[in-house]
Amino acid sequence: MTSTRGLLDGLDVAGLDKALSEAGCLGLEVDSERKRLELELEVLSLPEQIPGIAPDGSATSTQPTRVRLVFHGVTRIAASLRMQRWDDLEPRVLPLELSGLGAAVFSFGGSRLHGWEFIDLDDSGWALWSELLSFDTTIDTRIARHVLEFSQEEGIDPRELDIRVWFDTVTAHRSDDTEIPLPELVSGSERWWAAHDKGDPRATHPGIAPPL
Repeated sequence: MTSTRGLLDGLDVAGLDKALSEAGCLGLEVDSERKRLELELEVLSLPEQIPGIAPDGSATSTQPTRVRLVFHGVTRIAASLRMQRWDDLEPRVLPLELSGLGAAVFSFGGSRLHGWEFIDLDDSGWALWSELLSFDTTIDTRIARHVLEFSQEEGIDPRELDIRVWFDTVTAHRSDDTEIPLPELVSGSERWWAAHDKGDPRATHPGIAPPL
């Protein structure tokens, strides 16, 4: 597909990438009939008015924001669930079907989305694991406008799950199902990462390294 890094339906793709970076992946659900894939995430975000001052005057960290990203117009989903122990010469591809993808994601216990690029990234990562597919399911034969790619890993567990989704549009929703404008989602994450880079204690989270 042609890379469209820059604008995603009027939104800076790099901004959505930032919102996804280090988000906890809590769950995934596929609705093939409606051509939708939903990701339940805990994103790192700060509101415009930053709370977090303890009674003693010290700053406290904020909690991740739970959001549901809905990818619409999904045409194809591919995944590679594999295991490679320290003494294995080659990774072993594990059986997985589209119907079991949500359970597979859940089994990683909220693993974070590591990396900085997830939307319309180049095919370098896909080229590495596309020969190790557990499944590759076509939902619609038309050409989708965008692609999402992310992976799940779990501590010392030798399993890894790579997922690639071809889609047209994306929306964000709160837990009560009200829609979050994507620019609002992006700006909250941009504030969190800017605060993190300055060493602001309100932008800290276990497992995320402090700035150098």
